[in-house]
Amino acid sequence: MTTLPVPLTPSLPGALPRALTQGLLLALAYGAAARLGLAYSSLAPNVTLVWAPTGLSLFVLLRWGPRPAWGIVLGDLIANAGTGASVAAILGISLGNLVQTFFGWWALRRVGFDNALGRVRDVVALLALGTAGAALSAAIGPTALWLDGTLPTEALRDVALQWWMGDAAGVVVLTPWLLAWWQRPRRLAPRALAQAVLLALVLLALCVLVFGPLVRAGYYPASLALFPMAVWAALRFGLRGATLLTLAVTVAAVWGTVRGTGPFVDGDLTSSLVRWWVFANVITVTSLLLAAAQGERDAARAQAIRDRDFGDAILDAEGALVVVLDAQGRILRINRSLEQATGFAAHDVVGRLFEDALIPEAQHDKVAGHAELLRLRVSDRARLDSGLRCRQGPPITVSWTASALRDRDGRMTHAIVSGVDVSARVAAAEALRHARRVLEQRVAERTRDLAQANDALQVQMAERARLEQELLQLAEQSQQHFGRELHDGLGQHLTATAIQAELLARDLEAAGAAQAQRSAEQIEAMVSDAVAQARRLAHGLFPVAMDDDGLTAALRTLADSTERQTRRRCTLRVSGAVDLPDHAMAIHVYRIAQEALANALKHAPGAAIEIELMQDGPMPALHVRNGAGGGAAAATGGIGLRLMRHRAQLIGAALQAGPDGEGGWRVVLAWPGNERHDGERA
Repeated sequence: MTTLPVPLTPSLPGALPRALTQGLLLALAYGAAARLGLAYSSLAPNVTLVWAPTGLSLFVLLRWGPRPAWGIVLGDLIANAGTGASVAAILGISLGNLVQTFFGWWALRRVGFDNALGRVRDVVALLALGTAGAALSAAIGPTALWLDGTLPTEALRDVALQWWMGDAAGVVVLTPWLLAWWQRPRRLAPRALAQAVLLALVLLALCVLVFGPLVRAGYYPASLALFPMAVWAALRFGLRGATLLTLAVTVAAVWGTVRGTGPFVDGDLTSSLVRWWVFANVITVTSLLLAAAQGERDAARAQAIRDRDFGDAILDAEGALVVVLDAQGRILRINRSLEQATGFAAHDVVGRLFEDALIPEAQHDKVAGHAELLRLRVSDRARLDSGLRCRQGPPITVSWTASALRDRDGRMTHAIVSGVDVSARVAAAEALRHARRVLEQRVAERTRDLAQANDALQVQMAERARLEQELLQLAEQSQQHFGRELHDGLGQHLTATAIQAELLARDLEAAGAAQAQRSAEQIEAMVSDAVAQARRLAHGLFPVAMDDDGLTAALRTLADSTERQTRRRCTLRVSGAVDLPDHAMAIHVYRIAQEALANALKHAPGAAIEIELMQDGPMPALHVRNGAGGGAAAATGGIGLRLMRHRAQLIGAALQAGPDGEGGWRVVLAWPGNERHDGERA
């Protein structure tokens, strides 16, 4: 895990004491490591083959941030005390070490360095940037010694080179070792522990052999015997084994080179140091890169196992039927759900074409067509429903989704076919469709029955209307018959009686019987009055004649007789020629007017009555109104109003009865007129 940069100034309570403690510990460890390294100084008292403090200080900054960095200055003062360098020179050396350490820390953070060194890029970054930072220290430190007069000019180049190699070796060798071994250790298995012991013994023997007096000085190929050990440690024990081996080999190489033994000694100290440095860096780089590469492979293998397990979990998801196909449509794998659903084991279908192994023959072309769409890159996903064969029993219905996996050139390499068993849903849908068909059939039957019942009801209603019409016609005919009998029979008889009474009165007058004459005249008057009443009754029973003006004349007679008998004003107003389709309708209109007059006389005593017969637009209309101030309005629920509405319904007319807004009551009857041949109203 990458360690984030720590702010230069403490921001939390207790951070300052912690920074002081860390800096003091760094100074002590730095000074001790520096004194140990200066014990092997060669060209100058302040120059050594391995400057371990650089690796230690870089590790501290990578691990805890830059707050303890002040301990580097104190450590340099401890390390260089007694070397003959002035305080100014020591501060110059310390400046170079600070610049190197801060540069390495900053640059590694910029490239995303991970302290775990689990990636090859982290190892390369540490080695490259650590070596580059050592060049900064090698440029500043020797210059400070030269300016102080401690270092002669002719030795400046060799000292700068050895300075750079020592600082670089400290970073390359010590920092990875500290980072690797600072992490939580893992317990080794007994077999691995035995191999570690064996590796340590073999490495010790080789170091004694290669860097001891047994090998001729300067025989460089002898150092190659240590490389198999580095490979062994890196591949078997990872980063910890690699860093521990390189540290051990470096210490052994420094020990032998300083003593003048080993493969790197050739008589010239600078050349010997260069050869040693090259060897130390090569074996360190080799072992660290191998360890990092092995770590990446192990991580990739672990990730592959996790991905495989994850893929297995997806493939074996409960309820999902999954088939993995190659580019030709052959089955590579099926999951457990499909095995359970079909009864086929994986070895029964693997290697066979998908449609041949699992799809009913009647649907092969359908499935093959969708697969061809995927191969031709028409689509990356196809959906279809098809049957799925079962080892025992009929096929089940499955809703499939096929997804194509392609390479960089767009060619399909695999296909993932996943399906869901929808047999229950299909069966439910079919049951629903059947139920809907049955329901529609029943609704149609019920609708047909209702239509038949409605037709029968219409027939009954028509028959009832016909019977009512016939009853009314019979009633009208009976009334007309009674009216004719009254007019022609009783009326004529009473008229003859009146004439006889008149003749009797004249005979009595001639005979001088005055008293008998007066009685005869009274009888004649009474009979004449009876004749008039009979005629009025006959006219009421047979009111409308067959001529065009029959309804108007009948209404006028009705208004006059009403006004004369009740001594109430009753007027008739006629506007235009009123359209009457037939004589029966005229009778009904007259009877409605007659009932409206009776209603007004009963419920509005003393009020004037107005009758109006008009052509109201395309429809003729009759208005009967009793005037304001006539007392209570006509009743709305009496038998008279019901009779009026019934007659209006028989002739297809509209009847309205209610207040007229002026304190009176109005009855309005409107009926359809005759249609002329040209489509206009009469």
